[in-house]
Amino acid sequence: MVTILHTADVHLDRAYAGVGMTSTIAAARRQELREAFRRFVDLALELRADAITIGGDLYEHERSTLDTGNFLRAQFERIAPTPVLIAPGNHDPYVPDSLYRRVNWPGNVTIFSEPRLRPTKLTGDVTIWGAGHNAPDLRNNLVEGFRVPPEGQHILLFHGSDISSVPEGKPAHCPFRPEDIDLTGAAFALLGHYHGSRSRDRFAYPGSPEALDFSEAGAHGILRLDVDGSMVSAQLIENGTVRYVTHRLDVAGIDSSDGLRSAILSHADTRVITRLILEGDLAPEVELDVAALYDACAEGFQFLDLVNRTRPAWNLDELAEESTTKGAFVRLMRVKIAALPPDDAETAELALTLGLQAFERKEVTIG
Repeated sequence: MVTILHTADVHLDRAYAGVGMTSTIAAARRQELREAFRRFVDLALELRADAITIGGDLYEHERSTLDTGNFLRAQFERIAPTPVLIAPGNHDPYVPDSLYRRVNWPGNVTIFSEPRLRPTKLTGDVTIWGAGHNAPDLRNNLVEGFRVPPEGQHILLFHGSDISSVPEGKPAHCPFRPEDIDLTGAAFALLGHYHGSRSRDRFAYPGSPEALDFSEAGAHGILRLDVDGSMVSAQLIENGTVRYVTHRLDVAGIDSSDGLRSAILSHADTRVITRLILEGDLAPEVELDVAALYDACAEGFQFLDLVNRTRPAWNLDELAEESTTKGAFVRLMRVKIAALPPDDAETAELALTLGLQAFERKEVTIG
């Protein structure tokens, strides 16, 4: 039996700029990605895998450093002489200044540098056919028209998009149809590009070995492929340690900033990276200062991202009865809103809310 351990989409040197992480916290996240890859190599050694394969996006080219290259070289030396087969993807393409060309890799490493499937023989009668991105934006189908020889067991390795299930907002790279894999005659395809694990009868994506952001809930790990004669079996092995969770906090009924702080801390967990969405109608008297709340609560979380989607719970009927400038403003705006079509009325309702915030001498924010 031949055992292959497969990973993809590790994204070493990721920026982590999207959720306001400090440079220190972002550096810790990047170190977690290195530890995930180190565990991948550890498991390959433990299982005495016959090869490890990497389906692209091992690192992010624009941010990659020789420090990362040296880390990877040390990991590949650690597993030598076990073959290491790499199919570069759109984030780590084989371009002139890539780490793949700048680092002196050990002899057990094979990097597929062209977008054409090329064979590497493993033990027994198993052959890996790999192809790699040599540019960040490839749209050609790497397997269309390709056929493996009739003898032996053949495994494909590349970074590409199953176009039968492209996630919303995810660009297609080297797109293929599931039936294209079947027509090649290969026993299985080891892939990269999608960050969540998914599989079909003849191919599988392991997903990122660690969750990379709040959109990537669920288990993360690596893929084990066993080839035993004509039998091929794939198994996802959970190996991730990082968890991203999102909670929604309805602020209705909270009447003080202290009560809001307590509600946030009820979700405190130093083991997970947490996004807390504050939503609902907030009593106008509550002082909601997101920066101050973060400072007061952040120590209870591994990382906290606070998102404010609350609305002030104004009693417009009571305000309209006031013989004040504020009351006159409310009466005038309600008349205008009633006369507008729905789309324009929504904008006018926002203007009413912002105006009332200004009357209360509160900071006015849009968006």
